Amino acid sequence: MPNDATDYTVDELIVSLIARDIADHELVQQGGGTALGSVAVMLARLTHAPNLTYNYLTSVDPIVTKLGGAENSPAAASKTSLTPFNIDDMVSLCLRGKTEVFSTMPAQIDMHGNVNASLIGEDHQHPTVRFPGGLGIPDWTLYAGRVNAYVPKHTTRVFVQRVDFVTGFGHFPQGFAERTRRGITGRGPQKVFSNLAVMGFDADTGRMRLDSLHAGVQLQDVVANTGFELLLPDTVPETVPPTAEDIDLIRNHIDPQGLRKHRF
Repeated sequence: MPNDATDYTVDELIVSLIARDIADHELVQQGGGTALGSVAVMLARLTHAPNLTYNYLTSVDPIVTKLGGAENSPAAASKTSLTPFNIDDMVSLCLRGKTEVFSTMPAQIDMHGNVNASLIGEDHQHPTVRFPGGLGIPDWTLYAGRVNAYVPKHTTRVFVQRVDFVTGFGHFPQGFAERTRRGITGRGPQKVFSNLAVMGFDADTGRMRLDSLHAGVQLQDVVANTGFELLLPDTVPETVPPTAEDIDLIRNHIDPQGLRKHRF
């Protein structure tokens, strides 16, 4: 396309992909320490979704890229926001089905979209690695309208056959309809954006499928770096690149400090 960017980095690509998935007037919620996701929300607002609402930590519409190393601080976030926001109210919005989009960066994710943000190791009392934990992830993966995950480094350490700990629930093997049958109101995981590809989920089996490959990435690169069998289409399209406007906004207006690159 004439307006597509030709010079962009993979973090900018992922930002643009997450942003495109957000619709105008949607309520987006996200946990702390996820600057890339915040840049994506701000990009969506400056392009096609000016009326979205963004809840981050305990703040409404904060300018996260102004926080620098304090992006995990609720007090710092509130100073750049429209208003502070009680965490109980934030979770309450989700439980009442008001959250349309939840974005997360898991330590592990399996073929059915179960996510782990808690620990690594089979012995949960003595884990090899302990992460900050899920906070609202258990609630959002059940009750948010949809959940999107992003993975800066697509490897078999992240895309695993079975997560070591289920922080957030994915899909049943019976497919999407089983969540509804069991009274789960949220649609669960819908997209996974990595540095190699875009994945979605099959409605009939709840399994992760490959939707597109980023420019220059080969199918075998994704298969070799995924710890389970992905569902593969007959023909895999190339991921749509960011626009030139996207790149200008990301680099020069939203995130000139490059906080989005932190996990890459």
